[in-house]
Amino acid sequence: MPRERDMYRDLLERLDQTYPGREWITRKELAAFLGVSAQTISNRYSRVFPARQRVTKVHAARVLSQ
Repeated sequence: MPRERDMYRDLLERLDQTYPGREWITRKELAAFLGVSAQTISNRYSRVFPARQRVTKVHAARVLSQ
C-alpha cells in the first residue's frame, strides 16, 4: 500500500480551514492560497490540472505535497 507524502495531511487540513465546507476550489483560489498568480498555477501545473477551472482539495494537496 502506498504511503502518503509527508506534507499531504498538513496541506489538506490548511485547505479545509481556508475553504471550509467545499470539496472543489478554483485555480484562482489555489493561487491565492499559495501566494502566486493564476497564470503561475497554469504554467507550473498544466499537466496536473489540465484546463480545469476547478480542482478538488484532495487532488491539490496530493499534487502540492510531491
